[in-house]
Amino acid sequence: MKPSHTRHSKKASRSGARTSSDDAATRHRHDEVRGAAAKVRAEREHTAATHTRAEVERLMSQMREANERLIVADVDAQNLSDEANTDAARARKELDDLISQLRAANEQLAASAAQAHTMAEEASEREEEYRRLSSQLLNLQDEERRRLARDLHDSTGQRLAALTMHLDIVGDAAKALDARSRRALADSRSLADQCVREVRTFAYLLHPPMLDEIGLVSAVRWYAEGFTKRSGIHVIMDVGEIGRLPAPIETAIFRVVQEGLTNVHRHASTTTASIRLSATADAVALEIHDEGHGLGDAGTHRNGARRPEALGVGIQGMRERIRQLGGTFDVEFTDNGTTVFVGVPLNAETQ
Repeated sequence: MKPSHTRHSKKASRSGARTSSDDAATRHRHDEVRGAAAKVRAEREHTAATHTRAEVERLMSQMREANERLIVADVDAQNLSDEANTDAARARKELDDLISQLRAANEQLAASAAQAHTMAEEASEREEEYRRLSSQLLNLQDEERRRLARDLHDSTGQRLAALTMHLDIVGDAAKALDARSRRALADSRSLADQCVREVRTFAYLLHPPMLDEIGLVSAVRWYAEGFTKRSGIHVIMDVGEIGRLPAPIETAIFRVVQEGLTNVHRHASTTTASIRLSATADAVALEIHDEGHGLGDAGTHRNGARRPEALGVGIQGMRERIRQLGGTFDVEFTDNGTTVFVGVPLNAETQ
């Protein structure tokens, strides 16, 4: 029988051998596992690297495309910028040209306005000069009429009156004359009377003394009565109590009555006319109306508009007289006749 420690040693040796073998197997398995894991890792890393490389290449491709588009866009933008600059330069030049033309037009307009203003001032001065000369002419006419009336009454009238008295003296001795001489004397006496009446009438028509001595109303009544006798046209009077008016107004209105009735006699072909004369505290009004025709036909176009030149110098003179007094003057033509309207203010300048 072997000793026990020997048996133990052998058991231990076998046990150690088995242990070493087990350890080697375990290590081998571990190595295999590690190798498999490493292979898996390597494959994963290869796959990841491959994927990353593809991604990088894709991104690089996109970057190249984007860069190409950027370059193209930059070129297009540069082209557009050049074209826009060209258009802007052209528009700026056109604008400068327009501004230059506008400045020239403004200068021309200013010059034209200044010239028009100068012409308007000259026209206004000429019109004012015309009115001043017209006023002087009318005043001179009135003064000349007054002088002629006075000369006819005081000189020619007195001579005719003396001639009539001499003819009357000769007439007292007419028995000593033969029949032919007596007839010549009678004719001479008749002609002398006729001359006296005509001279007196002319003197009164030129400037009736009662216009200065008594006033407008009496002068108008006297003239209307004499007009009826001379023309056969009956004049209806409607005259209010207006009293004495300033001398320029009385003279102007009397001249309007004279000219108005003269036009009625010359152009109206009527047997009646009317005069209405009235006054308020502020103005005096005159209307001369006839129921005939004549001026309306001669002074209108076919469309009814009046031709001022056809109205004659007399009406223009009447209008100018009233205008100088700050009044209004109008002539109305209707199928019922012609009416002259006159209004003259009674203000401080005409008092």
